[in-house]
Amino acid sequence: MTDARDNIKQVQLEDVQKHFEQIFEHVLVSGEPTRILKDTGNAILVSEEVWRGMTATMNLMSSPGMRECIRSGNA
Repeated sequence: MTDARDNIKQVQLEDVQKHFEQIFEHVLVSGEPTRILKDTGNAILVSEEVWRGMTATMNLMSSPGMRECIRSGNA
């Protein structure tokens, strides 16, 4: 299985502060997340559309019956 973290664009916090609008637009247009790096910890910037999809998937997968239905391909 490929680790999704390997394909995420990475940007230092200082660069985000200088070029926020450009990075923000890239996330919105591409639909790809961006990892923001800082010595004390990192954060991931995702579009609202991606966030909504992720939370909907997590909600579906939190239901044992739905999770098994999805896994078996009967959804």
